[in-house]
Amino acid sequence: MRNFSLYMMFTGILIIAISGNWIILNYDNVTVYPKTSYVIFTIGLVFVAGAFVMSRFTTYRETASTNDKRDALNRWLMANYPVNKWLIGLAVLPLVIAPFYSWLLLYTLFKWYLIVGSMIAGIIFVLQGERVEDDADWQYKGKTKKMLDLIDYRKHPFNISLILFILVIGSFIFSKQWNIPLHMDVGGNPYYVVTLPISASVMSALMVMSTFIYIIHHGDFFGFLKAGLSYERVMAAHFGEIFMCSPTLCLLIFTWIISLSSYW
Repeated sequence: MRNFSLYMMFTGILIIAISGNWIILNYDNVTVYPKTSYVIFTIGLVFVAGAFVMSRFTTYRETASTNDKRDALNRWLMANYPVNKWLIGLAVLPLVIAPFYSWLLLYTLFKWYLIVGSMIAGIIFVLQGERVEDDADWQYKGKTKKMLDLIDYRKHPFNISLILFILVIGSFIFSKQWNIPLHMDVGGNPYYVVTLPISASVMSALMVMSTFIYIIHHGDFFGFLKAGLSYERVMAAHFGEIFMCSPTLCLLIFTWIISLSSYW
């Protein structure tokens, strides 16, 4: 039952990431978002929350199998990522064909490649290395420990990236519902180095990685056995949040201030 809840959580976070990015990438293409888009996004949230409750009230059953796919992954990584050339060709083929239809299609495919590729890279980062890691160097006490426990993604899947991603998607949806255009400055001479849609989309990959930290720390996942991750993995996620969540939050606040000031 524990493993089922974790598969359910992984499905939920993927639904959140995919449906949320669809909402972000189609902001300029719709007048009002179809109800299905945010219903699917909500279903993903329910999956994650429900799976978390299930995982807390179920116990992990140690498997008798010693065949851990992590060993094969580590060998593949040590061999400098040997990949079949035909697979690379099939992956790149859509990008080659896309310009013959439209440059917009190429741009859209490239963004999805970036999002999915970042998610896969994040999951591989969590899975690589030893199954049980030493946490001796991350012993804290007092208020520091209490604060770090709140953002320890081995204990819960409600990471900062997820919370901020929900705020971004909610902003996009209510912007259309209330007819308040979000001035994200995606063309011409931009005010910012990165735009809100790009920042939020890349952040969604970090969200998936952070949730996966909880998943693999609490159960088996498609042949990868339950791993005792060290706080170093969590700190890597926090390091990514500094670079992605901070600018995304600032961009979201500035976007709403500019949009509301223009609206009123």
